[in-house]
Formats: sequence, structure tokens, C-alpha cells
Amino acid sequence: MSLLRDAHAMIRDYSTTWYEPVVSMPPGLNEATTCAYLCMRGIDEIEDHPGLDGATKARLLEGVARIWQTRYSQADFSSVFREHAAVLPEVSLRLGEWSVLAAPEIGPRVLETFAAMAERMADWARADFAIHTENDLSRYTYAVSGTLVLMLSDLWAWHDNTRTNRTHGIAYGRALQSANILIDQATDASRGVDFWPDGWQADDMLRYVRTELTPATAYVDALPPGPARTFCAEPFTRYRHALAQIGMAPRARPPAPPKRSEMSRQAW
Repeated sequence: MSLLRDAHAMIRDYSTTWYEPVVSMPPGLNEATTCAYLCMRGIDEIEDHPGLDGATKARLLEGVARIWQTRYSQADFSSVFREHAAVLPEVSLRLGEWSVLAAPEIGPRVLETFAAMAERMADWARADFAIHTENDLSRYTYAVSGTLVLMLSDLWAWHDNTRTNRTHGIAYGRALQSANILIDQATDASRGVDFWPDGWQADDMLRYVRTELTPATAYVDALPPGPARTFCAEPFTRYRHALAQIGMAPRARPPAPPKRSEMSRQAW
């Protein structure tokens, strides 16, 4: 099995929402979005790992970030993961392989995004992912999703000169991220996960999501027919449909979990 087919199989194992958009991309974008998804998932699985404490997660994430900022080899990743290789998932252990999937002329832009994201995740891990205010929530959704869409916008421009409104792109990322938090509130609470600002109820989170939906919709609507629109439109439609169902239902936040968890809620 080629590395790209192996990578596609890995994406399918993790996401039914994003598998089709990634594998439908034309050559060049296919490899770049595959690289991006698996690099994001690899560090996300470290951030989420239930068997690692915050300090260990931070150390691993910072180690990965430093590697991506150097002339790295596969052995560098093995060295960082050595003490925890038995518990880390394959998608994380193979980050060195996923990292080389994107073409050399755009790969550094992809890895720049995830080096910065890994460093921000390390900070959140040390702080036990404590989100107390709306500003905390906005910083978190920017760190793990807004910056991702900025990178995607650069991929569209690189591939066929598609230009986007970057401010609207950040809103697109925030909308998907906060929608995940809202949609999965019951599941998250049962696992001890809490990314809600202090005192917020479902109506507060729904207001936050809807605020981001207006510029997010503008981002998608402005995309011309082509790969960028194919990639972004269908998942966005799915989220909007799910949010519409929530909007018609009684909205009460479940009881707060006993403690904040180190599990995350990624848009991808």
C-alpha cells in the first residue's frame, strides 16, 4: 500500500465527515490536505490522551513542534515518543511519515501551522484546558481551528489562486469548533470534558456559534466552484443542519462534570 493510500485509510478510521472532502481533492491538494488532517489528528491524539498527564502532553507536543521547525528526520520523532510509544496511537507515532506528504513548495506552510498549534496545545495542557470566559473560548477555538482555516486558505491560493477573506475564514473555523462543543455536550460531560465558559448554558453557546456563523457563511458562499468549495461546503452544511435541530429542541446544559478533562474537541 502506498503512503498516500495508507494515509487515506487512516483518515477514514477517524472521520466520516472529512474523509470524502480530503480524498476528493485533486493531485497536490490531495496530498497537502491529507498531510494537514493527519498532522492535526496526530497532535490532537496526544492532547486528548486519557493516560497522560498535562505535563507529559506538553512535553511531547513541544517536542513535535520543535522537530517541525528544524531539518528533521524520522528518527527525531521516534526519539520524542520513545518513552510513551507503547501508549500513543499509530496516527501520532507516524507523524514523521505524514509530515512529508505535502509537496515541498507548500509543505512548510502546512507544518508551520501545526508547529504553532502543538505549542498552543501544550500551553492548554499545562493549564488543564481551563476555559472560564468567552475570551478563553475564542482563544481556544482560534488556536485549534481558526488557524487551520488560515492554512487551508493558503492551500486554495497556492493551488488555483482562489482568494478568500481570512477574517471570515477564522469565523468558519470557530463556528465548526464551537458547534462541536455544543453538539457533543452530553457525550463530553459523561467523559468529564468541559470547554464551556463558567456559567454558560446551551443558549449561550448557541449564541456564540450563531455569531460566528454569519461570517462563516460568507466565507463559504464566496468560494468559487472548485476544490475549496467542495472541501468546505458539505461539512458546513452538515453542521448547520445539526445546529438547526438543536435550535428547535429544549436547550439545557447537562450538569457540569466533576473536573475538567484533558480531552479536546476538534473541528476535524
